[in-house]
Amino acid sequence: MASGNGHPSNGQVDDKHPGGGHPDDGYPDDGQAPAGAGRLAPQTAARMAAAARALIGAVSAEQQIVLNPVFEDFDLESSRRHWTYLPEVDRPGLPLRALADEQRKRAHELITASVSMEGYAKVVSIMAMEHVRRALVLASAPASAHLFDPERYCFRIFGAPGPAGARRPVPWGWQLAGHHVSLNFTVVGDYVSATPCMLGSVPASYGSLSPLEHEETDGFLFVGALSPAQRAQAVIWHRPPPDFATRIAGRIGEVELPDHVFEPEPGYRISDDERAALAYVRSGPRGIGGTDLTAEQLYALVDLVARFAGRLPREVAEAELRRVDAAGPENLWFAWAGGTQRGDRHYYRVQGPGLLIEHDNTQSNGNHVHSVWRVPGGDFGDDLLAAHYRAEH
Repeated sequence: MASGNGHPSNGQVDDKHPGGGHPDDGYPDDGQAPAGAGRLAPQTAARMAAAARALIGAVSAEQQIVLNPVFEDFDLESSRRHWTYLPEVDRPGLPLRALADEQRKRAHELITASVSMEGYAKVVSIMAMEHVRRALVLASAPASAHLFDPERYCFRIFGAPGPAGARRPVPWGWQLAGHHVSLNFTVVGDYVSATPCMLGSVPASYGSLSPLEHEETDGFLFVGALSPAQRAQAVIWHRPPPDFATRIAGRIGEVELPDHVFEPEPGYRISDDERAALAYVRSGPRGIGGTDLTAEQLYALVDLVARFAGRLPREVAEAELRRVDAAGPENLWFAWAGGTQRGDRHYYRVQGPGLLIEHDNTQSNGNHVHSVWRVPGGDFGDDLLAAHYRAEH
């Protein structure tokens, strides 16, 4: 068992090995979100709803049509599940450039209500990095430089954010989307789902800007602290995938194969055999499991999970870490692909019941970071919505 911060309470690792067959949704077969293991976050839910209502109230009727579409629940084709982080020519939602100063203030208040201050610093640093990216692209590909613009980040609020404590809560959600930022929230009463939560950066760092340096450093520190035998287990392939193994799927399946190539960088390509070696398998995690780690290493792995959870408000982060604790930290798995020295192209994955972290620095020869927190079976609030509709009907 583990303590409230996710660390094993007695300093020992349970000797029961998960055997690769543990279900990865973190919930019982009936899909209910159990008390203490669900993402109960009433204060955050109330702050988010108030901030969302304030933004809706601050925009014009014409802007509301763009900002506030209806809430669609489980439809994989719904606009709510469109969460690409590529520099798209056209992106749905109300962009920052369309907002007056007071509206812009309300938009940022919605972000700060939904993430931690560390998370907010990462988001605005990534936005600022767009200035650097645009300047670099102007020299090499000026025709596409306009795609990299901090004013192109778009907001959408799905449905009607209701008041706190409603007897019959109505699900709603919101999204912030742009190049290298995709924040996706679903709120059902006092419960908050915050995934997919994707942040990235290109360049990975420039001058004082290094939005994902902590995630990079912690990953290298963890793989570097493994013994040679442990590292042989953890490293699943000598080359990383071009991007996330789960890509930008609206719902994670039992098996997800990375793409052969990340289209913006056609020169880096992997074969079918490499795709198979790097695949995400929901019921058969790859790499090294928590039962093969020392207590100190297991602490470090939970701390790595906490690093990603720290993007979210403390109340939500603690709820997510309680889920890890309830499932057993010994059931976490860590996988690495690529070089293990700073500057190498690399990728790592932390997988467990109801948890998936993917972090890669593959493109631009290891100077282009993508980093995501996901909940298999629970992205876009699928688990919370299922429990809600069952209770209502």
